[in-house]
Amino acid sequence: MPQTNGTGNHMRRLLIPLLVAPIIAGCGAPRKIAEGPQTECAPSNLSAKPVDQGIFLKWNTNCPDSILLSGYYIYLQDKPIYEKYGMLDLPSRIKPFNSTAYPGDTDPEASFETMTIENLENGMEYFISVRTVFPDRTISISSNEMGVICRPEGEFELAYRYAGLNDGFSFALGEHVRADAEENDLYFYNKDDVDYIRSPHKLNGFLRNSRFDSLGKTKDIYHYPELDYRFTPVETMPVREGESYLVRTADNRFAKIRIEKITGEGKERSLKVKYIYQTIEDLMRF
Repeated sequence: MPQTNGTGNHMRRLLIPLLVAPIIAGCGAPRKIAEGPQTECAPSNLSAKPVDQGIFLKWNTNCPDSILLSGYYIYLQDKPIYEKYGMLDLPSRIKPFNSTAYPGDTDPEASFETMTIENLENGMEYFISVRTVFPDRTISISSNEMGVICRPEGEFELAYRYAGLNDGFSFALGEHVRADAEENDLYFYNKDDVDYIRSPHKLNGFLRNSRFDSLGKTKDIYHYPELDYRFTPVETMPVREGESYLVRTADNRFAKIRIEKITGEGKERSLKVKYIYQTIEDLMRF
């Protein structure tokens, strides 16, 4: 294992001259934009996981213990830059997201680093890449470049229709509403021992008209990060624990939900639901 300093950052001693080579990266479902050959101490295998107003990054360091690093520059752009600059020095107009080199996380494992970027804008695509910074202020070629769209996600409990204040949910607001509220996107009921979610439009023709489709059994809410298929919508959908569903809201935004748990009987019955909501119209990237 490499030596670490008092803050847990990896310390390496520079023993040999270094030439560094390129790598690239891509965020709704993350997309790899470009990638080049791997070179010593140039970050590689960058992954980017979108969260609500943020992105979780992880990359391989590819640097031996003998080389001293100052840290990493993270590049967060509104357009891809790898194709033009991945293996070259960046022009002065392209600045890193972090003005001071990121020293790495506090995990003693030196083969990879992680970082979370917060306070980003949902519904905007960011293009992210990473470069290693050395004590003499030189930087490596780029990691791969990733394109990521941040989006809301969370969890809510959906009460039985008209059984409580949390018997509806608005994805755009990210909060509970009543089943018959004008902002509501779905409600829940049980009939003949089968659980259903349903469009509020079925309660009142003036309410929002949501549509549903089944994605079947899934391991978690992140299963199917991107979908490209013909949506076959229905207004009433039977639901089961451990299965995921696609919701098309009245304003043509998509939400992906997963039924985590179903509990209770009669009017006490409720659904525990995880969701990811895409704020861009007609886009199925989660």
